[in-house]
Amino acid sequence: MGNNNSPMRWALFWILLSVNAPAWGAANQDADVPLNGRTFKVAGLSFTVPYRWQSRPVENSNRAGQWHVPLPHDEDGEGAEVTVFYFGPGIGGSAKENVTAWNGLVLDPEGNPAAAKVTTLASGGFKITVVSIFGTYQQTVTEPGLPPVTKPKFGLLGAVVETPQGNIYWQLTGPEALVTATLPLFNKIVASVKPQDKP
Repeated sequence: MGNNNSPMRWALFWILLSVNAPAWGAANQDADVPLNGRTFKVAGLSFTVPYRWQSRPVENSNRAGQWHVPLPHDEDGEGAEVTVFYFGPGIGGSAKENVTAWNGLVLDPEGNPAAAKVTTLASGGFKITVVSIFGTYQQTVTEPGLPPVTKPKFGLLGAVVETPQGNIYWQLTGPEALVTATLPLFNKIVASVKPQDKP
């Protein structure tokens, strides 16, 4: 990680800071739902993003994309936020470093980092690390001096797609039931990675 002023450390700081924008709704998805949608391009690669995911203006330069995922059937309640980060080659940290950072945002009933389930897969010639964590989410407030907002029964999904152009980071946070239901689709989305010039 280097010293405290290293680009990698600052990139990790901005990931943790930027992931905590106001949450959005999320659609209930399962493993049988096909992945149909528009193309999202970043770092010379493309992913398929579901049509139901409503694009939102990128809030700062550290974000490559972000979406609102509406709840099905106009249900009420808090939903989920989806964000993609891309910093360039050698910046943003390894998969292991980001899993550790994400893990520190979700606590178990004793106040310790909640158990994280980490899986790896290969798709399009790229290694992808996916983490899912459930517990009390510590939503960081971007204004200095303000404590985090505590959100019990929440979940966090993270994915690190390793590419020669630099890692691409996907994050999704929301209520536990929504995050659990969305995990199969989330896996399909990150696994849809391919070079932009391939059909």
